Amino acid sequence: MSTRAMVPLLALFVLMSTAAIRAAVAARSGLVATAASQRIQNRRADAQNLSRMRNARMVLRFRHLGLLVPVRTSTPWYYLHSIPANLRYLRPWARLFLTRLGREFHARFGTRLRIPGLIRTMNRQQRLEQINVNAADATGPERSSHLTGATLDISKRFMQPAHARWVRHVLTELRDQDVLYAIEEFHQPCFHVMVYRSYLDYVDRLTAG
Repeated sequence: MSTRAMVPLLALFVLMSTAAIRAAVAARSGLVATAASQRIQNRRADAQNLSRMRNARMVLRFRHLGLLVPVRTSTPWYYLHSIPANLRYLRPWARLFLTRLGREFHARFGTRLRIPGLIRTMNRQQRLEQINVNAADATGPERSSHLTGATLDISKRFMQPAHARWVRHVLTELRDQDVLYAIEEFHQPCFHVMVYRSYLDYVDRLTAG
């Protein structure tokens, strides 16, 4: 076989090896997505009576009711990336999680978390479905948990390996405490995190101790 013919095969081998390594890392942490991942998140959302945001007007109504809270575009601990102004909201416990994680991350590494995803409306999720084959549904039993406002994405872009290892470790521990559901994604390099309302009780126990 000629050297020229071997180049595409070598590139394919590297890609397959990289994918296998990534899958192994996620599997070891337990943050790997499964066929049941969307249904698990939706069952928890239903159990907590979390409404799904249909449109921007619904987001504003929930904001005025205090059911959603604003997320600052930039803080010393994290910054938002490419999130429209009308979607810079989370459930109160999800924002608390982001703030606490960001502070710990900054204290340890001296840098900030990059946040490319917060709440989404059904309209926005439908648009994502059209341009991203990996996007979750906008309706039905496997719809995206971003619609609830309890989910955020933490980008792995620009993270050093030590940064990702630490975030992976923290998310795994909190998942084991049953205060969140986390998936490590590789096609869009990020940690997808749905924070449960019970995170508030978890923080109360920490601060009381």
